Amino acid sequence: MKKIVLSLLTVLMSVMAFAQLSPLTEVEFYKAYLDVPIVKTASLANGKISNEMLDYIFKKSNPKDIKYAIINALGAKGKATKAKNANQTAFNNYVSENYDNFNDETMKLFSVGTQLSIVYFFAVINYLDCDDGILEGAQNFGVSCSRSDVIVSALICTQNDMNPLLIEDNGYKESVNEGERMPVGMLADFNDRCEKAEIKAAKYVKSMALHAYCDEEDKVEEDMRKNAVNIVWNYFKEYDKAIATISIVSKSKNPYQISINGEVIGNTEPYENYEYQCAPGYYHIKAVQVSGYAFSPTVNNRDVNVSDGDNVTVTIGYED
Repeated sequence: MKKIVLSLLTVLMSVMAFAQLSPLTEVEFYKAYLDVPIVKTASLANGKISNEMLDYIFKKSNPKDIKYAIINALGAKGKATKAKNANQTAFNNYVSENYDNFNDETMKLFSVGTQLSIVYFFAVINYLDCDDGILEGAQNFGVSCSRSDVIVSALICTQNDMNPLLIEDNGYKESVNEGERMPVGMLADFNDRCEKAEIKAAKYVKSMALHAYCDEEDKVEEDMRKNAVNIVWNYFKEYDKAIATISIVSKSKNPYQISINGEVIGNTEPYENYEYQCAPGYYHIKAVQVSGYAFSPTVNNRDVNVSDGDNVTVTIGYED
């Protein structure tokens, strides 16, 4: 299944316009731990990790929710990413000075709290470009009975849909350059796409964190402060909206221009399937043949009404 890439996203855009919308850096649950000195220190560190913080994170006996709060404080508002080089250097120096052979295999010897904290750390310093290794690492820790593990894992995994530098299209990644501004006329469309990504992120976090992977609900380990959990829920409350999917199936060897409710969203490729995510409601889909016709293009009009969670399929690319 291939996703439509809106034409506006092929234009060079402002990274900062998107940066403020990432749950990974905007959900600030560390504020529920500011009575803990090491978390308070992290909140005032301008996103830069220190040996004191690393000592705390690597010590097995320290509570993992506080370890996560340290990273959350560093990553708030994207500060850890701005200090990426300093953070990478500090981490590399720390492990080289304290561990003879630090790699993916030896990392498994550390506690879950330490391992996920490391994954979390690399996510927040690379949040504009969380690669597959970081996302896969987070997913592994999401299969847990621990509320804190699941919430942190879910926040990291939201970057799969929130990544502004890599637009993923069925395995194809198109890099978008940093620092260029989006044309004003396209900003509303861009913000709409960001909001839809936020809706997906909200549903993902809630579906994971509300249903920790335990056989019995009473076995869920409530190892995160209630106020911290509430901060997570309150952030997503604004985006707690329904979402549906319209699958557009092209039966033609020729490309078609797709419009939904009068707005052009992109062109199809021959015989490809596409997904359009939207809020529940009524949608008019118009498909106009772009090339390959002799006299006049084939035009298809489709009307659909979708509800929350629906995945409705429409076909185009042939004479009605």
